Amino acid sequence: MNISQLRETVTELLSASPNLIGTYTLPDASTLPAVYVVGRQSVPSEWKVKGLEVTIEEFPSVSPRAMVGKVRNNKQWAVVLVDYTTNSSALSQAAERMARRFPDAQFSFRPEIDVVYGQYRIRIPDTELLNVYPRS
Repeated sequence: MNISQLRETVTELLSASPNLIGTYTLPDASTLPAVYVVGRQSVPSEWKVKGLEVTIEEFPSVSPRAMVGKVRNNKQWAVVLVDYTTNSSALSQAAERMARRFPDAQFSFRPEIDVVYGQYRIRIPDTELLNVYPRS
């Protein structure tokens, strides 16, 4: 899986009826679905978010394991769901959909408090079996 495939899968999953994905309002008043790939920069501070925001880290964490002539490359993609609407069920519904699509993922919940909105951090495993590069 690559970042484009993951973004597309998560967007399709969470925008199915009913659509759980919130919106970004840009400085020119145009809107976008609140799904952002965090890589070299994070969500621009001038964008205002409403509803459920989905951020996906551009690069997975990698943990290779040596095998005979092969490498088992264990990757984990990080997806963060944050609900900026208080007393909403969108966060729990989104987590349930993600759990049904990625049953081997790890979910870490942070409840809503005075200074932090409710959120889930989800680590999605993705394993590849690769050939070892020959030594020169």
